[in-house]
Amino acid sequence: MRLPVCVFDLESDMLCPNCQDRLDGGEITEFDVVFSKWVLNKSQDYPELDNVYLLRAIKTDDLLILVVKKKTKSVIADNEKVMADLATDYGEVLVVEGPAKLRTIVRELIQPAIEVGVNSLYLPNGFKESIVMLRPDDRGRIKYSKEHLRAIVSAVTGESVLFQYQDEGIEKEEESESDEFGERLREFSSSRR
Repeated sequence: MRLPVCVFDLESDMLCPNCQDRLDGGEITEFDVVFSKWVLNKSQDYPELDNVYLLRAIKTDDLLILVVKKKTKSVIADNEKVMADLATDYGEVLVVEGPAKLRTIVRELIQPAIEVGVNSLYLPNGFKESIVMLRPDDRGRIKYSKEHLRAIVSAVTGESVLFQYQDEGIEKEEESESDEFGERLREFSSSRR
């Protein structure tokens, strides 16, 4: 079993200097620690969890995202009892293989739809924001809202990500309403002058 925190630390309820440094540096979170304890406790009931390689555990408003090492997703995702326990304790569960790259996680979340493109917007302060363009025809096919997609993908990748349907820019210009994407573009273009 590989977890974001040392098993000894979980058993002793005290982080070693290495894990504490990782927590202080933002490499892992308090939720990683809490969830690692959950996995360790459940491994007594489900011995197959000894084969799990958990990289990160992320909790958004109503979704638990587990980032696991490649080829170990089935240890959790294919075990109905473990998934039922996770759903009972944490709500909806999404298991992704990592380390997750932006396009990979986006494609997994919006399937069967596909993204039109991913663009990067570099702001004057050195901050980078990715913009994922989606086809308008895929609105009904994508399970999550743009806001939910943004929260999930930003949490998993650690990057700021916006989602935009291709027709939204046109509609909003016609309606003279500003949107977050348009505001960012205006900020960017005004700073380049």
